[in-house]
Amino acid sequence: MAITPEDLGLSDIRPSLTRIHAIASKFRKAKQMIAKGRGREADSSERRVKAELRQMEMERLEAEQEPFLIVTPGFGQEAHIGERNNILSGEFLEIGILAARAVCKITRGAEVGTGFLVGEGVVITNHHVIASPEEAAGAVFEFLFDDNTIGTPRNAVAYVAEPERFFLSNENLDFCFVALREADGFPPLSSFGWLPLLRDEGKILIGDPVNIIQHPRGQQKRVVVHDSTFVMVDDESDADAFCWYSGDTDKGSSGAPVMNSRWEIVALHHKAIPATDKNGHVLDVNGKTIAEGRANDPDVRIKWIANEGVRASRLVAQLHAADLPATQGAVRSGILALWNNPMATLLARQASFQGMQAG
Repeated sequence: MAITPEDLGLSDIRPSLTRIHAIASKFRKAKQMIAKGRGREADSSERRVKAELRQMEMERLEAEQEPFLIVTPGFGQEAHIGERNNILSGEFLEIGILAARAVCKITRGAEVGTGFLVGEGVVITNHHVIASPEEAAGAVFEFLFDDNTIGTPRNAVAYVAEPERFFLSNENLDFCFVALREADGFPPLSSFGWLPLLRDEGKILIGDPVNIIQHPRGQQKRVVVHDSTFVMVDDESDADAFCWYSGDTDKGSSGAPVMNSRWEIVALHHKAIPATDKNGHVLDVNGKTIAEGRANDPDVRIKWIANEGVRASRLVAQLHAADLPATQGAVRSGILALWNNPMATLLARQASFQGMQAG
C-alpha cells in the first residue's frame, strides 16, 4: 500500500493540493521562466506595474528620511546579469537580524510552530498551530531563541497569550492573531520590533527571492535565503489569497514570515505541498509512489512541489473586515494605524534596534 499525505501527518492538505493542481499549467510555466532568468515575465502586467510604482514610491519616501536601516538598490546597472538588481545595501543582513527579533517559537504541549509580532503586542501564526482562545492560553511564545554562539549570549524570553485582549482566527485561510501579555521584569514586547502586514500589492514578483525566518522542528531560529524563490501567484483564480514559493521548511515552520528583499512580509507560511499521483499517493523525487514499509526509510526523499503561504494583503483585508467586540476593535484599530503609516517598516526596525541596544 502506498502512503498518502495523511500518512505524513498532513491531514488538511487536500485544499492546498486542489489549489495547486488547478493552476498546474501556470505553475509549470512560471518555473520554466524562472529557470531562464525571466520569471517576472510570467507575472501579470498589472502586478509588474504595481511593483514598479511601489518601488518608485518607496525610494521617494526613503529619500526624505535619514539613511537608517534602508535596503537601497546599488549602482552598476550595466553589470546586471539577470532581470532584477540584486545589489543591496550592506545593511541587508543587519536589517534581517532586526526583523528576526520579532519572530518567536510557539510551543503548545508537544506541538511546535512559528509566529511573529505584527504590532500592539499581537502575534500572528497559523490556525492549525493555535485554533482557539483555549489553545492560545496553553501556549508559550519564546523570543530570542537563537544559537547565541557569537557575541554576548542572550537568554530566550517567554510570554503567554492574552486572548481576551485580542484573538482572531480563520480556518480556511489558516491564520490566527493573538495578543500576548506583558510581564513584569521582562522586556516590553515592542522592544522586539514588529513586522507590519502591508495591504498594498507589488511587494514581490514571480522569480524574486524570498527570505523565510522560522523555528523548524522547534529548533533555534533558522533563516532561509538560498534557493528560495517566489514562484506563483494568481489573481485570476479562486486561490488568489495564496501564493507559492520554494525554500526549505519543516514541521514547526508553520506561521513563519515569508519576506522579500526589503524584509517586508509577503506571506504567512502555511504548509509544504507534496507531489502526488492521480490516486492521491505521495511521490518520491524519482516520481515513484512510496510504500508503507519505506515511509520511515531515511534514504526516501519526498518530492515537494512548493510551499504555500497566505498573502499579506489578504490577511490585512480579513483583519479589517472581521466582526470584533468593541474592546478588541480598539486593538485592531491600533494595529491598522501602525500598518497604514507610510514608514511602518522603518518605525518597526527602529523599535527593534532600540530594544537590541537596551540589551
